[in-house]
Amino acid sequence: MPTTVKAQKFLPHLLSDMFDPRGSNELSSREGFIERKMYKNVPYFSGLPRPLRSWYDKLYFGRVDTIQNGVVVKPDTSNLKQIKTETGNIFVLNFVADAFEDLNRHLYAVGNAGLIRSDSVYYKLNPINGILDYNPSLTDIIKGWEVRFATRLNSRRQLTNRVVDLKSYISELFSYLESDVNSMPLTLTGYVMSNYSSPMISGLSLELQTNNYGEDAVKFTKYITDPNFTYFVKAARKFGFYVDRNGPWKITADPLSSPMLDYMNHYISVSPTFPALSFFNHYYNKTYINDLDRLKTTLRLMYNKYAVDFPRITISTTSSVACPQGAQEEVRFRSVASAAYANSLGDLYWLDVYFKIRLKEAKLTMTDYKSKYRTAVEILKTYNMERALRYINNEIKPYLYNLSLGEKPLTRNLQPVRIGSVRDTQARKTSAATTSTTTSAPSTTGGGSSTY
Repeated sequence: MPTTVKAQKFLPHLLSDMFDPRGSNELSSREGFIERKMYKNVPYFSGLPRPLRSWYDKLYFGRVDTIQNGVVVKPDTSNLKQIKTETGNIFVLNFVADAFEDLNRHLYAVGNAGLIRSDSVYYKLNPINGILDYNPSLTDIIKGWEVRFATRLNSRRQLTNRVVDLKSYISELFSYLESDVNSMPLTLTGYVMSNYSSPMISGLSLELQTNNYGEDAVKFTKYITDPNFTYFVKAARKFGFYVDRNGPWKITADPLSSPMLDYMNHYISVSPTFPALSFFNHYYNKTYINDLDRLKTTLRLMYNKYAVDFPRITISTTSSVACPQGAQEEVRFRSVASAAYANSLGDLYWLDVYFKIRLKEAKLTMTDYKSKYRTAVEILKTYNMERALRYINNEIKPYLYNLSLGEKPLTRNLQPVRIGSVRDTQARKTSAATTSTTTSAPSTTGGGSSTY
């Protein structure tokens, strides 16, 4: 039996297809699904260290901690370190920068010794992107919310007339959310756990080149077939990095690998028993802790923008016994909401608003929401708001992942997927919940993680 025929018996696709991946965002849904599945299944990294599968089981790598809490890098510049490049200066977490510099020096040394090729993208690395500030992106999303919702309100006088203050604005917002015409997040957690956020916000990743994550052909022809690819993947892992399977021009630090922990120990005291706890507590904030304060400000400023741009409320009246003059118009004016007014609505009101918005962001419908909300209220009264927010977070986060993404036919109705126990503390089991799920295309900005 010829070698190619013999090999074909053990491969999931034709060799001609494997060496000519055509996955692209320009393809139809069916063609795209087939091509993406092929690229996912072909063993391009056979015999090499495991890559980061950033569109599948590692979707939120660097954006969640070990128990699936959304996280963002703390606003502490002492935790970042600059990497000098030819095109400008970029930053990543300090220990990641040290590991990268050592990796780069290693590749340069073996290249000079003639052990790897110098005409390669994996020689004398010159990264172009490091940590990305998520705030501008989130601000743009909120601006998009302002415009879309204002358009909705102004489409009918009946709708706009109902908005007289912040509370009525939020009431109409929930009616808008029920229409499912806008999937953009409103909370920081919703943003971090969505395709709107980039994996580059983690401070763990470096992009060595600029390429389109949606084009599979360039991944194969420019990177996987590069003469230094095999050596680079092994060397990167030696220094604690993953090479991204869905963007081989990106490397991401595995913070709990032995090499990275050694680099990290130069900056913090890493617990040998609980290294993940040391890492996340020092470098990251849990998003749910500050979610409510941010949401309160976001909704107040959204309403204020609407009140300033559209201050008039015009109410038409018809003739009656009390008003025989006939049809008249009464004009009122909206006032902006102060922070004090927003706070005066009370913690119970805002807890309900936050819980419902988080459920909409997660595309979840809890059949026993009232019971869940009452539990959150009891936790708030007994302990504090942070504990109540933690409870809400615990109720939602087990349903955030579809671990079969890319493996089922596009026409099949996907069911909710639980990823197991991911609670901060022991609590009652989550009761029945259902979710309306749709298989969305992965972000073209790269990947992230579900577990470390």
